[in-house]
Amino acid sequence: MEGENSSKIIYAKPYLVKSIDECDFYHYMDIPGNGAIVGKWDLRNNVDKYLGDVVFKEKRVLELGTASGFLCFEMEKRGAEVVAFDIGENCEWDIIPFAQYDYKLKIEEFKCYCNRMKNAYWFAHKALNSNAKAVYGSIYDIPKEIGSVDIATFCSILLHLRDPFLALQSASSLVKQQIIITDLVPDGMFFPVNMFRRAAGNFFRKYLFKRKEAYKNNNFPYMEFLPDFKTLRHKDTWWSLSPEIIINFLGVLGFEETRVTYHFQKLYGKKKRLFTIVGKRTKNTMSVEVMK
Repeated sequence: MEGENSSKIIYAKPYLVKSIDECDFYHYMDIPGNGAIVGKWDLRNNVDKYLGDVVFKEKRVLELGTASGFLCFEMEKRGAEVVAFDIGENCEWDIIPFAQYDYKLKIEEFKCYCNRMKNAYWFAHKALNSNAKAVYGSIYDIPKEIGSVDIATFCSILLHLRDPFLALQSASSLVKQQIIITDLVPDGMFFPVNMFRRAAGNFFRKYLFKRKEAYKNNNFPYMEFLPDFKTLRHKDTWWSLSPEIIINFLGVLGFEETRVTYHFQKLYGKKKRLFTIVGKRTKNTMSVEVMK
């Protein structure tokens, strides 16, 4: 089932992590011999909704941004062959380059945190007897040697990337069937006053400015730049992305059929509303190197 052009050279060699004290977990995880491990997000009771209710049995999956591996191992439990991808040791971090403080110190903090999450991945990998492979590198230049995959997942990572479209484009060249994208619902998206404003704006765009083709939905595509130089908020979060702009991204890349669902997940014990988009490939724009 492994991709035709895949090479063992690109896969990271598993390493032994002796103590859980060397780890940081991004998600809550149940690990044999260690019980329930605390993380930022708890997806355990609603993971299928988070992944768009997609069937993973006998699918080859490229998971972008695996962190400590919770979703990787959950997809593997559902019958997938998973290639987990995360940032490489020598890759540049997409930290917001605020001029108001030494942001390079933040990069060093994130590298340390990332290394502890990699430890968590390999600690759980061994405890769960996982067969998943891992690749480390730049999400903007994903190795073609991974080979073709049936599905790629981008779970709550596009908002942290300087160029979310380029990341999608890089991965999409390997994908034969579906891309799954999960992200936070923009603040205020479901407030009645904002829904009215969007509907009114779309009405004028459609009938006054004759821009019918771009505004078929009640909500129009947008992305909001979040970093605030006055408060220094959002040091590692670039964007708030509407479902519609992600649908447009996917359409450009040849995934024209999309399905959007909404669900709640727990972040630090509090409910957060997220959306998941499942895009189906309708146009064959896969990389020539992968298709050979």
